[in-house]
Amino acid sequence: MDAIPFKAFVALLTQGIATPRPVVRRIIAAQPDGAQRLMLVALGAAMQGLVWALIGLIGPGGDAALGVGGLLALMAMSFLNYAITASLAFNIGRRFGGKGAAAEVASAVAWHAVLTGALAPLQVLALGGATGTPTVGGGGVLFLLIYAGLNVWLLASCVAEAHRFESTGRVLGATLALFLALGLILSLLLGGLQA
Repeated sequence: MDAIPFKAFVALLTQGIATPRPVVRRIIAAQPDGAQRLMLVALGAAMQGLVWALIGLIGPGGDAALGVGGLLALMAMSFLNYAITASLAFNIGRRFGGKGAAAEVASAVAWHAVLTGALAPLQVLALGGATGTPTVGGGGVLFLLIYAGLNVWLLASCVAEAHRFESTGRVLGATLALFLALGLILSLLLGGLQA
């Protein structure tokens, strides 16, 4: 996978959000190796961190920016999220007839990390900016729904393309069902811990 100029990257990113499947196809065709996939994940985390750092510096209070520890935690969580998501997407997709190789699915999930990084401004709007205690309220709920919807749709598109599924909608439905099941299990576990 070769480096591309900034303007071409922005165009690829914009196209990746508007019509993700053709771009995911290009990313998979470039056959990024493991290190390049990790660089894509790091790029996505860096994009998110940069937006949050800038908002923290220019927002109310001016000192709510992510520190180095916060940026490192964001990076670590991004790598953990990538590993879990790539593994689940590959294994569950295979169980439902997906044809993608592990490297193809991992490349698609790594590209999803970059797309998620580009959605960071929606996160900021949803959480009301970096005011020290971000909360979702008022218009932020709308931005949160837009962010969550785009994020899940992009993930489903990336996984559908990697596994060569015809329907992104079915993958989206399966992804939402998986998220709901995991949320239910987590809430049952947490509820059991509090009892």
